[in-house]
This record gives sequence, structure tokens and C-alpha cells, in this order.
Amino acid sequence: MVSEAAASLWEALEDARRTTLRLIDGITEAQARQQPDPAFSPLAWHLGHVGWQEEVWALRAASGSAPIDPKLDRIFDSFRSEKSSRGARLPPIADLRSYLLHVRARTREVLERADPEGGGPLLRGGWVFHFLANHERQHAETMAVVRLLGGWTLPHLPPMRSGRRPDPAFIPIDGGSFPLGCDDDPESWDNERCAHSVELRAYGIGMFPVTNGEWLEFMEAGGYSEDRFWSQEGRLWRSANGITAPLHWVRAGDGWERRTLAGPRPVDPSHPVAHVSWFEADAFARFAGARLPTEAEWERAASWDEASGRKWRWPWGDGLADEANLDLKNGDTTPCAPNQRSPSGALQLGGDVWEWTSTPFGPYPGFRADPYRGYSEPWFGDEHRVLRGGCHLTHPMNARASFRNWFHPGMRAIPSGLRLARDG
Repeated sequence: MVSEAAASLWEALEDARRTTLRLIDGITEAQARQQPDPAFSPLAWHLGHVGWQEEVWALRAASGSAPIDPKLDRIFDSFRSEKSSRGARLPPIADLRSYLLHVRARTREVLERADPEGGGPLLRGGWVFHFLANHERQHAETMAVVRLLGGWTLPHLPPMRSGRRPDPAFIPIDGGSFPLGCDDDPESWDNERCAHSVELRAYGIGMFPVTNGEWLEFMEAGGYSEDRFWSQEGRLWRSANGITAPLHWVRAGDGWERRTLAGPRPVDPSHPVAHVSWFEADAFARFAGARLPTEAEWERAASWDEASGRKWRWPWGDGLADEANLDLKNGDTTPCAPNQRSPSGALQLGGDVWEWTSTPFGPYPGFRADPYRGYSEPWFGDEHRVLRGGCHLTHPMNARASFRNWFHPGMRAIPSGLRLARDG
């Protein structure tokens, strides 16, 4: 009989796979090999990579199996394969599907006979299966980004929702200490550990993420040309790339239109702004007389319940929330609305858009790398900034309050936005 824990892990793996396969629905062989942006691999590479990673960790590392096809290592190992050459060497989609099915069947055998209390660090507590489910969830999000960059719409998305643009407001948060990070979440990555006390001064954080309506005001006020709002590095980036509006925005008559997974849609003032870089977010914050929050300020606002002296797993509580805009259920942003109230009273901290923080991506005190050392350690440093909260493409498990995403400050391809903060 399969244990309840094993059944839960299996469902997590299968749930991630359903999303992966959804994201190649309707894609041609030619599209699957295209690289719409040099920073992102082709869709078919991601499809093969999640299967290859599963083979490497669940079959080879955890159970000692020999490679199924050693030639695949040179294609799907992200540290050995040059991004620019991946498209030309990919097997047909049908072959990749067969490979994924074959690996998954063998993974099930490993899962069903695994001893959750023994079997070494990869199998203990189901670590390798948690890792593989989360790894595939994150690649599915990247596949959705690639699909958007390619202009390949996703079938069966609901109509665009509109609403009332909220007035900008700040939630006051008292100074004090709280535990940043986590120790005991089985889904956590190594960079979320170890939990440690941080002391914060009193600050205010935006009730909502910054909206398209606010961004249009920034643009109309000459925000993209006013150097006083931009850091030196931001001015160089803006000039070198000819940036005058968020990614995917194009002029449409007297207004603006944006590319979405459902096709072109008007820029709605009530939606949170998406596809802006850290440089743009930083400039907007100066324009608004505010700043970006630190990741500690963001996490405290999202999770710390002062009354009970404990943290919430998600910005809305300890269980999943139907109203959170996550997991491709809309395939687009939705209006800022009074839902998902965090313990601080801030709203909509989970889903819709990743929110830039001012914090460079680095290890927490006591950091110890997980067995997959390539996840966090190679990326620590000042060249990446932390984002929080998840976006409309994110699996709910990766929208938990302690989850840390990170990108170069010039990245705009992901649905990234911002929430303002201010001192005192």
C-alpha cells in the first residue's frame, strides 16, 4: 500500500507535469525550438530538462540507476549546454514526451519503495521529490514567460477582468524584531534558511502594488526621461535599451495596449503594473517620493502576526486561497482589489506580479546548500535583486511568504512589478 506521504508527493509531481504539458499545447516543432529572447531557452529545452533533472536526481542519484541516454546530458545539463545552441539539438516533441513518461514511471517505483526515515539525505523526508516538484513548477513559469515572449497565446483563458483603480495608501508597521526566513517548511529552498531575527525600524508599506494607472502618470510626467529619478546604472540601462514604457506595452490610438497570453489587451489602470525592471521600479519609487521595501520589510508585512507572535505561511494565511491570482488560472494580471489581507493589513501580496525589493540576493546567516548546490550558491551577490510574492504564472507553493526569487535588475520578461515603502 502506498503511504499517504508518498501519495501526496506523487500528486505534487503529477500536478507540476500537467502544467508543463499545458504549456506546450498547440506549439509547433518550429516554435518549440525558437528562442524568442537570448536570456531564455526554447520551450522544448525546458520540456526535456525537467525530465532529465528527474532522471539525474530520482533515478541516478537516489537509486543508483545508469543513464538512460548519456547524450542527453550534453543537451539538458544547464551548466554544460550553451543557451544559444540548445534549439538546434533538441529531439522532437514526441520523443521528449516519451522520455518524460519513461522517467516518470521509474520515479514512481523509487517513490513507492522509499523509506522516508532513511535512504540517505536525498530520500529522507521525501527531499528529492519535493525538490523535483518545485523545480518543475519553476520551469513551467519560465515556459509561460517564453510563450509570452514568442507571442504564442495560451488556449482557454478567461476574459480580462476590470475594476476600480485604488487610491495609493500606506500601511504603518511598527519597528521591532521578527524571524526572517524559515526552518521547517518541507517545500523551502536552501536560500530561505536559516530563520534569523532581524530588527526593523518603523516603516510604511503600500496597501496595494503600484497600478498601471499610477505608471501612466509617471510616463505622462516624463518619468522615463527625467534623469533625477534614475540611478546612474539605471540611466545607462535605459539609454542603451531605448526604454520608454514597460515591456509588452505598445501604442494603440490615443492609449496603450499590452501583449498577454490571451492576446493583445488594453492597459487597464486598475491592474498592477507588470514587466518592469528593478531600474524602472527604483525610478518610479523616487518619482513617488518613496522607495522600494527591503525583503525583510516585505516578509514582515506579508507574514508576521504580531498578535499571535507567529508567521503565516502565505500572505493570506496558512492554507491556499482561491482568490489569489496564481497558477495560470487567468493568464494575466487582475484588478487590485480588497482581498488577501495579510496580518499587517496590506493587500494582494501574493500573486499577480512579482514585487521587486531593494535587497541584493545573498545567503542568510547559517546558510547550508541543499544537495542541489547549483540552485542558490552560484547566484549570490550584488548583481541580482530579490523579488517576492509570486505572479499570475506562479504555482501557489512558490508564492509562500518566505520564497525568494532573484533576477538581474534589468530583467523585464517576467511579470514583475513593485510595492512602495517609506520610512517612519
